[in-house]
Amino acid sequence: MTTIVWLSSCDGTRQRNKGNRLFDDSYKATTHFQTKEIPEGYAEIVVDTVLTNHFTAQTKYHSTDEIVLEIENKKHEAIQKTVYKEFHSDVSVYYKDQLVLKKKIKKDLFKDENEDFWDKSIMHSIAVDEIASSENNIVFTVTFYNTDKEHFIDYKLIIDKIGDFHIEEYTV
Repeated sequence: MTTIVWLSSCDGTRQRNKGNRLFDDSYKATTHFQTKEIPEGYAEIVVDTVLTNHFTAQTKYHSTDEIVLEIENKKHEAIQKTVYKEFHSDVSVYYKDQLVLKKKIKKDLFKDENEDFWDKSIMHSIAVDEIASSENNIVFTVTFYNTDKEHFIDYKLIIDKIGDFHIEEYTV
């Protein structure tokens, strides 16, 4: 019986290095990566409002897939990334049971020359302001939040009986 033995000069280095491409950089090998999305998934709030002045409104406030801001916090052996998503609101306003306005409310409607605020802001909330509403109009308070500067700006969205609207910055 004849046995043939083949000896190779491979010490395994080539095989080892082939599978360890992730660890070429020792920083990546020892760093923990964590991503947090705000909100974590799709978020939606639907509110129906009926006022005694013959106005009714439905707001559907919801998140989108648009990313407003990404913040990375780098600490020793950890990188934490926070991603903020944009919000919009679909608004339907009725006066005496007749639809007078159906509109998607986005921050583009409110933007002014303060680009620094708007680039990193999200719609924080929208709600009917029952006290500010009158016999001739319905008033929404719309709040925007700058996630970078932690600053809020409020607006009044005023809609009349025929669906015309205008916007005023809300000041206290």
